[in-house]
Amino acid sequence: MPQFGIHALVFVSDWSEASITNATQRTAAAGYDLIEAVIFDPAEARPEFTAKAASKAGLGVVTGMAQNAGADLSSADPDIARRGEALVADAIRATRDMGSTRLGGVTHTAMHRYADAPAPGTRERVIEAYGRLSAIAAAAGVRLGIEAVNRYESNLVNTLDDAAAIVREVGSDALFVHMDTFHMNIEEHDVGEAIDRNIGLVGHVHFGESHRGYLGSGSIDFPAYSRALMRNGYDGPIVFEAFSSAVLDAGAANALATWRAHWLDSDDLARKALAFMRSEIDAAQHSLDARQAFARRESV
Repeated sequence: MPQFGIHALVFVSDWSEASITNATQRTAAAGYDLIEAVIFDPAEARPEFTAKAASKAGLGVVTGMAQNAGADLSSADPDIARRGEALVADAIRATRDMGSTRLGGVTHTAMHRYADAPAPGTRERVIEAYGRLSAIAAAAGVRLGIEAVNRYESNLVNTLDDAAAIVREVGSDALFVHMDTFHMNIEEHDVGEAIDRNIGLVGHVHFGESHRGYLGSGSIDFPAYSRALMRNGYDGPIVFEAFSSAVLDAGAANALATWRAHWLDSDDLARKALAFMRSEIDAAQHSLDARQAFARRESV
């Protein structure tokens, strides 16, 4: 069965030592297996402190990141592209030093609203960069994720097929597809079919509601996602991701377009999200087991 985690920004808005201690303790208290640490700046990621705090709390660690306008490996500007590639490479090393083996997030483009479609040659540059980055990741013992995000946060990788095509073309086991229900709810035609086509490459899953708040209170069909994951034998991390202006500072809230207070009590949100995810995955697995048992009886 999958391990369940929670995104650190449910509890904190930075990655200072005080915030690391706060987030890891509250994650453990809510009953999670994992915390997703956010790498805003690899130089300020505090990997050794993070590793110790997570170990003390009995948690595993996965990491996430995003690129920005000044460090974007998809950019046609060679300096910006180099900074983007260096940012991901440094995040890989920080992930390794946290004792983590998975780095996900928007590693392919800056996370912002692009005014135009990708320029000719963009995809080819990104694939070349991932070829180099996958070698760095493999040497570090880390797998690097490519998160499919909606068209308002990337102009290059919006669907699971987009992410999977890059992974297949690079051809490295150090790369994986990072799927997120919030983004898939916007971009995919059929979520079950998209997961079925690409599940062999999916290495990390975010469960997030359509409005970024309490799971089950929005418009996302979580049973469809859960059934697809379980019928394909997914056993990687499933991380709850949610954002609220009640927690985030102005910079993070603006970057994520999270100006509403979707909740006030992070601990209540965290406990209910874990119960919701467990219930959804358990129901999907029980349904699968029942169908398989029926099929066996019919074949006798």
